[in-house]
Amino acid sequence: MTDRALAGEVAASLRALSTEIDRLDQVAADRYGLNRTDMRALDIVGQAGPLAPTALARMLGFTTGGVTSVLDRLERAGYVRRRPDPGDRRRQVVQATEATAARDQEVFGGLIRGTSDLLATYADDQLRVIQDFLDRARQLTAAYADALGGELTQGLRATASHGRRVITSQAEPPDDGPPENEAHG
Repeated sequence: MTDRALAGEVAASLRALSTEIDRLDQVAADRYGLNRTDMRALDIVGQAGPLAPTALARMLGFTTGGVTSVLDRLERAGYVRRRPDPGDRRRQVVQATEATAARDQEVFGGLIRGTSDLLATYADDQLRVIQDFLDRARQLTAAYADALGGELTQGLRATASHGRRVITSQAEPPDDGPPENEAHG
């Protein structure tokens, strides 16, 4: 097999993995009793730790009003709680609850164990290559999503060969873009 044919097979495998992750996201959301948007918000809170609702809104690409609706649903389901920010009691932070940790273990525990077992079959140098590829593919995808979403209108250059996203000028809002969509939440 030629190197280019192998690269094509790797790209096809990456796309197939993305499809399976998308399917897992839906199955998991169903198990949590959430919609996909709320599930994504819960994942961000789980990864980032306690964070301000405005930070969550920014990470989701939502308005603060839209994220309030998401947080209301997550709080009613028992997956997050809002509490005063210990550094500034006028602000709130959102954090995942113990119920989230229990549901995470129930839904994802087997996958986490299976992934750990799979990773154990690779040598350290192989894992470094896999990690490098995944980090660079994630960065490339994030930069592309930003550009496609219109968040960066000029000066965006995803540099896959160096694994960095380079912004050569400040992002400017589009002059004639669509109005901000409040219907996300």
